[in-house]
Amino acid sequence: MRSLEELLNESSASHGHRCAGQVLGVRLAMAGCREVGIDEPKGCKKLVVLVEIDRCATDAIQAVTGCSLGKRTLKFLDYGKMAATFVNTETQRAVRVLAKDDARELARLYAPGAATPGEAQKQAYAAIPEELLFSIQPARINIAEENMPGFRGVRVNCASCREGINLRREVRVDGRILCIPCAQRSLGSNGASGDRPKVILIVGYKKVGKTTLIERLVPELSNRGYRVGTVKHHHSEFPVVVDSVGTDTWRHRRAGASGVALVTPTDFALFRDTPGGASLEEVVAALHGTDIVLAEGFHQAPGLKIEVLSVGSAQRRCAGDPQLLATVGPATGDASVASFEPDAIKPLADLIEREVLGKPGFPGVTKNSKFEIPSVSQLPVGHP
Repeated sequence: MRSLEELLNESSASHGHRCAGQVLGVRLAMAGCREVGIDEPKGCKKLVVLVEIDRCATDAIQAVTGCSLGKRTLKFLDYGKMAATFVNTETQRAVRVLAKDDARELARLYAPGAATPGEAQKQAYAAIPEELLFSIQPARINIAEENMPGFRGVRVNCASCREGINLRREVRVDGRILCIPCAQRSLGSNGASGDRPKVILIVGYKKVGKTTLIERLVPELSNRGYRVGTVKHHHSEFPVVVDSVGTDTWRHRRAGASGVALVTPTDFALFRDTPGGASLEEVVAALHGTDIVLAEGFHQAPGLKIEVLSVGSAQRRCAGDPQLLATVGPATGDASVASFEPDAIKPLADLIEREVLGKPGFPGVTKNSKFEIPSVSQLPVGHP
């Protein structure tokens, strides 16, 4: 690779001036390229860089590597962190280079005679040993097929604005194909439309793992900032004891109250008579304030469904259902429906975010894809 000074001259000319961010970005790019085995990145077709901040250093990284948005070799993750991940798509080696927070404090030690803090940083960032300036960690990066350079996909049109959408950036909201701006306008906070949460029906035969799937999806979606509600459909009249004999609420109901509420400092419970049974719509309405409801059962009800399949059995409840979002379990051979292994909770949650909650940004896992853009949880040190 060319010298630091040569690369700085080139990047500063492109950027318009030499600043501390240019020095930091050039050194960051040099370290990242070296770690993934790319000596001369310009003209190299196997390098993809994911930058996490839109500042001066990003211009330097682009100048050194030759990666750009137009070539689809530069990806922008708006995390607000002075870091970039370098991916060698040929060897699949990837590293994340993070500028250490205490580098600014070190600037005074390495450039004591500088007239201003900015000048001190500019001088010091060229001299500080790399191990003090950066944290370099291996990364596990998968880039989805549609995010790779050269990808050409089917163009679709937004059902709202009618504008064309390329590169699989369409979002499905309530069964409609929308572009990201129209999806954002139609959605409330965290993807909830109005007060009514989104609903996914978790369906399948008995003992196939429906409850287990919900148990694993709830914390995954909750950790992503969504408020999750659940509904269990049961065929018995009253399968569990939730209002014990002799309690005050039991006495209220025995006295003839059609609805009884129990309020504690941490919980709220409502017991209500529903002759003929409550509809799913009524139950979901009672869970307002949540972003998404996972309803176990209700396979005959209309709505988006995830079917859990049994190992060793070809029985299907929802084969051919146009609202079947995905299957979990053995592969079905149906290329039109996403299929996930039981342990693939993060990719399944990615699909739910993209197709149900309408979260904008890079798509996550795609069926049979070799690569995918990383979610926050897939990036190493410094990310929750």
